[in-house]
Amino acid sequence: RMRLLSLLLLSLTIGLSSCHQTLYISPGLTQRTPQAAVQAAPLSLRLRGGCEAKFSGEPIEGTDGAVYKEILAPGAGGEGPVSGDDVSVHYTGTLLSDGSKFDSSHDRNAPFTFKLGKGKVIKGWDAGVATMTRGEKAKFTIRSDFAYGPQGSGDKIPPNSTLVFEVELLRWNEKEVTLDGGVTLKPLDKKGTGWRHPDKSDEVFVQYTGKLASGEVVAESEGFELVKLSSEGSPLPTGVEKAICKEMKKGSNALITCTPEYAFGDDGGLGGKVPPKATVLYEVELKDWNAIYDVDKTGGILVKCLGQLDTYGPLCDDASQVKLTMEGRLASSGETFVGPIDMDITVGDGALPEGLERGLEKIKKGQHALVTLTSQNAYGAQGSSDPPVPPNSDVVFEITATEVVPTYQLQLSDKLVAAERRKDQGNVFFKAGDTSQALGKYDKAFKLIQYEQGEGEEADKVKALKSVVHVNKAACYDKEGRVEDSMSECNKALDLKPNNAKALFRRGKGYLALNQLDEAMSDMKELLKVEPNSAAAATQMALIKSKQKQQDTKDKAVFAKMFKKTAAPAKPPPPEKPEGGGG
Repeated sequence: RMRLLSLLLLSLTIGLSSCHQTLYISPGLTQRTPQAAVQAAPLSLRLRGGCEAKFSGEPIEGTDGAVYKEILAPGAGGEGPVSGDDVSVHYTGTLLSDGSKFDSSHDRNAPFTFKLGKGKVIKGWDAGVATMTRGEKAKFTIRSDFAYGPQGSGDKIPPNSTLVFEVELLRWNEKEVTLDGGVTLKPLDKKGTGWRHPDKSDEVFVQYTGKLASGEVVAESEGFELVKLSSEGSPLPTGVEKAICKEMKKGSNALITCTPEYAFGDDGGLGGKVPPKATVLYEVELKDWNAIYDVDKTGGILVKCLGQLDTYGPLCDDASQVKLTMEGRLASSGETFVGPIDMDITVGDGALPEGLERGLEKIKKGQHALVTLTSQNAYGAQGSSDPPVPPNSDVVFEITATEVVPTYQLQLSDKLVAAERRKDQGNVFFKAGDTSQALGKYDKAFKLIQYEQGEGEEADKVKALKSVVHVNKAACYDKEGRVEDSMSECNKALDLKPNNAKALFRRGKGYLALNQLDEAMSDMKELLKVEPNSAAAATQMALIKSKQKQQDTKDKAVFAKMFKKTAAPAKPPPPEKPEGGGG
């Protein structure tokens, strides 16, 4: 009996060692069972040596027992990904035979994304990940025929290897709003229209429901609400606002997921509804938004375009011809002081307050908008009698631009007229000492004809006007002490008109300021050829000569000092003879 027992124990030990696993001997499968019968056996996952592993979890339907799943942490529930979805996961892969790790997305600190059900990964992954829900963690044990089969993969996965993967389903069909993955957006059934997204300073019309990962509702709008983004009163987490601005279009809806850093942080919020360090999910529908522009960056000219048009424009840019309906109200009381009236204007010609014309440049054809102006950008400290506006009044204009002929559609003759007018407006500001406003007008004048050449008489007008604008800008820079900028504009003017007297004079002054006396004298001599009686040129030449004389005197002194240092030393006196010495 003892001998028989020893033989049985030895047989069992040999059988176990041949499996290379922690195994049990399956009924009906022994070491003498033919290999074909082993492969055909419908029991669990078969391993080399005819043994069967004892796996935790349950077999996945449709895999013939090739893939087992054990849930490590449940997900948020609800629907999971389907074939064709782009899924993003974190995973770690090990060999069942010895537990050695062969790959991990965690080591790369980057999730792995693939298209589910399209053969982009091993069959076991396509089958297993399709059973998961968002946030779920699961362990999949995958037989070799649903993994890398008899060929294996590289040096780390031998042929016919059974693999174990721990997988976390992060998301699917979602876009990363932030680079760190803290905010993601998953489009839902409404794709929206147009191509624009709101800006962080805009007002949005949104309907939203905020939930925890468990599905508990923590925030919900009453229908569509108007929310001012980036404001203290915004009910939306910062991550939701970022997603709206980066990815959502008019009429679209989406599921936005935010980690605590982009939601309510370490402390939680919403009156205790959101616990500390909680991830939140917001389902948001963006109905429309009001685009807000701070034109002068100080709040002095604010344009609010009411709703979005799914068109490219055109905009009421400077010098465009616009038909509009306008009503003006006092900001303090709402009292109407003008309109509603219909007007035909050329933007920038001065028919309306300067601030309103600058605001119009943000409005396009068909747009309804509000333009709010501080008194400095409207009728100023003096107010106005027509229309009747009290002194120091902030005002609001309600505008609809019904027709717009943009600048690029204007004839050259119209552009020349508009450019001339802006040059004249700049001259008024220059004489008043406002070089900043003057430069703005000169820039607009140049922009209108910058790429125009013209023919015949119009060509001469274009060249002459460009040259004058460059000289006037040079004068502004000269007043501001920007010598090199002034000289640059003079060079541009002289390229167009080499005998431009003002350009020669201002460039010569620039050379003098930079102590380039020869160049300064050359420009003044050229100026005298154009205007022989130019008193200004004579005065500048006298200054140049005086400075040259001073420089010559200074140079002589330097050279004299250098010569004195390098002159030969005096011959030393002969040595005295000693007293009483002979001969």
